[in-house]
Amino acid sequence: MKHLSEKEYEIRLQKIRERNASIERRNKLKEERVKGKGKRKLPSTSKMVLFGVVAICVQIVIFCEYIVSVTEDTSCLYALIGIPATLAPTVWAYYSKAKAENTEGGITYMTAMAQYESAESEHINEEIESSMDDSVG
Repeated sequence: MKHLSEKEYEIRLQKIRERNASIERRNKLKEERVKGKGKRKLPSTSKMVLFGVVAICVQIVIFCEYIVSVTEDTSCLYALIGIPATLAPTVWAYYSKAKAENTEGGITYMTAMAQYESAESEHINEEIESSMDDSVG
């Protein structure tokens, strides 16, 4: 085994320190990048429902075009026209409901939960006060 001189030791130690500093700077950059990006949000349920309805309607149109071209008969349109005809009002009703709930005068989940929690905390405070009055008197 070869022994290191003091000079060689210092040179190697300096290289290791430089490499560690570089690794540390790289890790800090990664942390800052992650911090800036934030978490990825999922699309709202209404947008996913809308995408699903549009995808189903497009699939129905493509299927009908294929069947009409193969059989040269348009009677398949009568059977399949009911699907988009029922999906469109359903989605419209869902959007109307969501719009009414998420406006200034409407009720949302968060406000309903805040009202519930405030009523519950008032009830607990009343119980504590009555138990303290009973123990004092």
